[in-house]
Amino acid sequence: MTGELKSAGYNRWLVILGTALVQLGVGTFYAWSIFNTPILKIFGELALDKQGHVAAVQPHLGSVSLIFSIGSLTLALSTIVVGRLVKRFGVRRITVVSGLVFGLSAFIVAQLHSPSQLWLYYIFAGVTLGAADGIAYMATLSNAIKWFPEKTGFISGISIAFYGLGSFVFKYIDAAFLGNDIVHNLPRALMGWGALVTILILVGSLFLRDAPEAQVTKVSKQHQYTTAEMLRTPQAYLLFIALFTICLSVYLTGIATNLGTNLAGLSIERAATVVALIAISNTVGRFVIGTLSDRFGRKPMLMLTYSATLIAVLVLTFSSHIAVPMFYAMMMMVGFFFGGTITVFPSLVGDYFGLQNHSQNYAMIYQGFGFGSLAGAIVLSLAGGNLAVVFYTYIVLLIVSLIIWLTIKTPKYVESK
Repeated sequence: MTGELKSAGYNRWLVILGTALVQLGVGTFYAWSIFNTPILKIFGELALDKQGHVAAVQPHLGSVSLIFSIGSLTLALSTIVVGRLVKRFGVRRITVVSGLVFGLSAFIVAQLHSPSQLWLYYIFAGVTLGAADGIAYMATLSNAIKWFPEKTGFISGISIAFYGLGSFVFKYIDAAFLGNDIVHNLPRALMGWGALVTILILVGSLFLRDAPEAQVTKVSKQHQYTTAEMLRTPQAYLLFIALFTICLSVYLTGIATNLGTNLAGLSIERAATVVALIAISNTVGRFVIGTLSDRFGRKPMLMLTYSATLIAVLVLTFSSHIAVPMFYAMMMMVGFFFGGTITVFPSLVGDYFGLQNHSQNYAMIYQGFGFGSLAGAIVLSLAGGNLAVVFYTYIVLLIVSLIIWLTIKTPKYVESK
């Protein structure tokens, strides 16, 4: 298999280099929350006391945080069209265009300074930037996996680890751009962020080449499912449910600071350190679990990740007061095994449905990520702010998912007559 792919006349490890650079760039979108405070202050909706601490937040905080929610949903939805775009234009062209749209969107947003322009944030920081991010993410990830059909878990781990690393690194880069005068420096920070990401994507695209699909599928005995064929199997919907479930971890890590103050009695400053620990654990988990899944199998690793996550959530749920080291350990477990889980999913979809149509097929399953990431906030809203309901919901879904991993089998293709 390796020899056949090398005969395509290109060093496939250069593709991984390019993919890593692109993933590092597009992953920075998950550091967007650092811009919420300066945007709120510009809009006159954030009141600060004399020491510069948040004194009162007006109701429109939700309207500003909606920017990222729209972007996250658009990111997931945009991946549906990636397969068709790559087949028609090639992975490099699609990635270049995505990088340019990303940079242009950030530049436009940097010019907005009025509450009446909030809807433009929704369009350019939400819809267009989110779509560019999602398309570049899925196009390069699927292409990289196709270059290495014999070690898809390892390659997925590298790619998605750099995706997670982007948000971690750029939290500090964006903070440096903002400096102390966060309102005055917001346009500079947005343009600097957009420029750096565009450079990463464009430089990374120089190393990209379309995977030789004909050679990959020729050595595979797996039936190459079309998306329509995949959607006629129960496995597609079971994988969607399982991915939707684990993505509730995104919400838990998003409120890590609040959990630290409520469960472990931490100060806001000390609780904030858990965010960095979760980010590091998340990134390490992507590489470790992805690599191990090639050796020990996808299902055994997923049984491990969901079981460990269930244990962590149970401890957090039923501890009225938790020791600080235990709190850190449980939150790092959530981050580590979430990162590992979303790394295994692209490979599992390839194992079940083949690599030829991987972009389209995984994009459909990937919608579980988009909706799952929003589910925590929706459940909390419906529960009237009762956080315990979110935890109980997550526990039930994790148990359901474990049953899925115990019973799910590789689909058997039956040719329709």
